[in-house]
Parts: sequence; structure tokens; C-alpha cells
Amino acid sequence: MSTNPFDPASQQHGEPQPGEPGELLQPGQPGAFPVPPGEPAEPPRGGRGRTVALVGGILAIVAVGAGGAFAFQQVSGGGAQPESVMPANTMAFAKVDLDPSAGQKLDAIRFIRKFPDARGEVKEDSDLRQVVFKGLQDDGQLKGVDYAKDVEPWLGQRIGVGLVPGATDDAEPTAVVALAVTDQDKAKASLPKIAKSAEAQCQLVEEFALCTDGSDKLAAVATAVGKGTLADSKNFTTDMADLGEDGVASAWFDAEPLAKATKSLDVGSMIPGMTAGPATSQTGRVALALRFDGPHLELAGHTNGASVKFAGSKTGTGLGQLPDTTLAAVSIANAGDQLEAGWPALEKAVKDSVGEQEFADGVDQVEQELGISVPDDLYAALGSQFSLVFGGMGEGQSELRIAAVSDGDKAVLQKLVDAAGQGMGAGDMTLKPAGGATVVSLSDGYADELASNHGLGDTARFKDAVQDADSARVAGFVDIAGLVTEFKDELGADEAKNFAGLSALGFTVSGEGNSADFSLRLTTK
Repeated sequence: MSTNPFDPASQQHGEPQPGEPGELLQPGQPGAFPVPPGEPAEPPRGGRGRTVALVGGILAIVAVGAGGAFAFQQVSGGGAQPESVMPANTMAFAKVDLDPSAGQKLDAIRFIRKFPDARGEVKEDSDLRQVVFKGLQDDGQLKGVDYAKDVEPWLGQRIGVGLVPGATDDAEPTAVVALAVTDQDKAKASLPKIAKSAEAQCQLVEEFALCTDGSDKLAAVATAVGKGTLADSKNFTTDMADLGEDGVASAWFDAEPLAKATKSLDVGSMIPGMTAGPATSQTGRVALALRFDGPHLELAGHTNGASVKFAGSKTGTGLGQLPDTTLAAVSIANAGDQLEAGWPALEKAVKDSVGEQEFADGVDQVEQELGISVPDDLYAALGSQFSLVFGGMGEGQSELRIAAVSDGDKAVLQKLVDAAGQGMGAGDMTLKPAGGATVVSLSDGYADELASNHGLGDTARFKDAVQDADSARVAGFVDIAGLVTEFKDELGADEAKNFAGLSALGFTVSGEGNSADFSLRLTTK
């Protein structure tokens, strides 16, 4: 007997019995709806692509195009979640909850009302499911399907998508869509038509309709669900608990099996301030949630057990110590240590791309032109606290106020400034002390301002957007309202109107060793 967990013949227990919601029915059996009458058991080539496109369309429209409409649904929450019908070995999972907690809904209302165009489009009786459906049809999908007749009578408020391993190590992963079902009889009547239009296969499992791009895959997935679900997985439940509230949308992935399946995942590239090895060596798990915090929108994330890790011991980026006139900035703690830790992987990647001799020649040229040693002097120049700062264009838009602030080796920084002034195309640059740090700027006046002025961390716009900057490893801030004022003459009327309700954008990355937390916050006035 086969031991392949995706082979229905190998399952010896936990199979649903015929007639139950989770039954594994073959096409043509009573009650089955994976394939409409007269259709082949497998979809045409390209069906997987259409299934993935359907998934992407749903998530994109909900998360971006229709953002906030859900907030006007009835204030409730609770109920079955899509992870309860995803197999325990799901590698990646995302869901959209159109029926989140009452607090999330109320906060969403406050957020959406900041945008004039949205106030006109979203009404109290808006049905986000219909918004999603219309968006998919506008994109050329679900042709011949009528929302009021074929979808609305049975579709619930939650949509999930998962990626599970294929039947063999060499097989492509299977994309699975889970649609919440409120009326199983009506779902059974409509799903064959919808499945045909989407070139997918669907089967009721508990309170959801599971859809894939083939009946064999569908049967394997449903059987795997009967043996254990993602909702019961210790890793998944631990990670989501560490993350906190799911919010309106959330996602989770396990890097190691996903990297092996895709051959392209690099967790380190997703988390600033962390170093990483090859994609196929990745380990660890990442949980994400899109949620509201008062009138602000936050994308929060948490990693556990990653193969990537932080370098250096300093915490706190110094971002809040910049002048309160700062319009945009990013600050990195242990910048030199991070570059040193990541240099071997960076060097290998460049050599693989251009060749070892070309890489060596390039390093020699940089060393000769700048008078520095690569990479050691680069580590020294970055130091333990490094920031890039933009303060606008100055009075009359005549001065580019941009600078770097570093507590690194001043002698190396002086070499870089001298080289820039001798023909590197950077124009006149200035270097000035700023307490225990050094300012390198294109503007002498802006260098003085950075050296003597502070207070960004005391402003309300910064506090709302950048939380826990003093303990972060990486932090960034964009004063959206300030940029709108700075460049008001370059904005169109519609852009200015919709930006008018926004205040700032901020992000932080914090953690120790192999665990990290990160937050991206969009705040409103």
C-alpha cells in the first residue's frame, strides 16, 4: 500500500463517509460538484494558472481595491476560519476576513472616512463580496456567473488560500482556495457553474468550499484535511498567537518547505537588518496581519526560528533624535556589523552574476578612486548607528537637503567626502561633527541643522507611525503630510485631495537572534 499522504489509497483512517459535508466524491457521484455534467475530470492546461490568478485577484481586490468596505457589515465576528479546512502540512496560507472583530470594523470606518473618494463609494449597505466579484469579472474571470443568483445566496464572509506540497517531491505545489459557505444546498447547486468558469474543481468540506485545479488534487487535499488541519498545527497556532490579532487579512508561511518547493524564497531579503544564506537553506516561519489601530492601518509581522539572524548588540536607531523638520529617514543599528555579516553572501551573489575577475577589478577600482579598503572601511564608515535623512528642498526649492549621519570612523568618512569632491559627481560635500556622530551632507546649512537640532521623536506624527524606535534594529519614517506640503505644486488636484487625510508612514524591525517583529504603519490626521 502506498505511504504517500496525498494518495487517497494510503489513508487508513479519518476518511469522511459518503453523504457527509467533507466526503471525497469522485466526479459523477451523487452530490459531487467538482466537474459539471459532460465535462472532463481534469481542466485544460493552464487551469492552475487561472486558479492562482483567481486567488490573487480575490486577495488583491479585498486588500487594496475594496479596502474598508467590510467595515459597514454587521458588527459581529467569530465563526469558522479557513485554516480549519487547510491540511496540516500547508506551507503558505493567507486569508481575508470580511467579518472581523467589532473593534476592527469600527476602526476601519474611521480610517476609510479619511478619504473623500471612499466616502462616496462605500455605503452602509455595501456588500464587499459583490465588490470582489465585480472586480474579478472586470478582469475577465467568472464569465457567465451571476452574483445575485449564483454567489450571494451561499458565499460567506471569509476567503482563504493555501499552498500545499505536491504528491511527490518533484511535483508542483497545489494552490487551494477556501470559500466560506452559509448554505450548503445552494452552494452545491451553484458551484459546478462557478468551477467550470474558473477551470477549477470544488468540494464542500465542513463550512467551506475547497477549490483546486484538478479532481485528484482536490481529493488528496480533502483527505489530508481529514487527518489534520493547519488550525491544529502547533507551529501555526504559536506563530499567530505571538503575532496577536489577525485583523482584516493575515498570512503565514513556513520558509523551509516553501523554499524547497519554490527554490526562490529568501526570508532575509524580506526583513531589513537581518542576514541570510541561500534560499534553499532557509528555515523559520513568518506570520503577518493587516489590521487597524484606531484610525491607523498597520501591517504587523513576526518571525520564529529563522535561519537568518541579527548581527551586533546595539538596539535603538537614533531615528527619533533627528530634527523635527525631517521629511523622510531610515536608520539602522549595527549597520557595519550587518554589512559584515552579510558580505560573504553579497560577494558570492555578485561574483555569480559578473564573474570573479570582474568583481575583483571592480573592488580594485573603488579602492583606488576612494582611497579606502573594501570591505573593511565600509564596515567602519557605517558604524553602529547609521541614518539617511531627507529634509526637503529648502527655501524656494533651491537646496537639496539630504544627508547621512553615522557614528562610524570619521577618517574613512573624510576620505569618502574628499573623493566625492574630486570628481565623483556628488558636488561639494560637507562633513561636520554632531555629538558622537558625523554628518555628511550636500548642504552646509542642513549639516548644521542635523548637528544641532532634534525633536522628531517628540512629534505626534512620529509617535503614531513609528512605535518602539528606541528598541528597534531598523526604523524608518516618512512625513506624508509634510511631503504633500513640500511638493504641493507638483501634485494634481485629485492626488492632493486623497493625500489630505494621511499623516505619516513608519516602520520598525526589532528582535534578537533568530526572532524578529516588524511593523509598517500608515497613519491619518
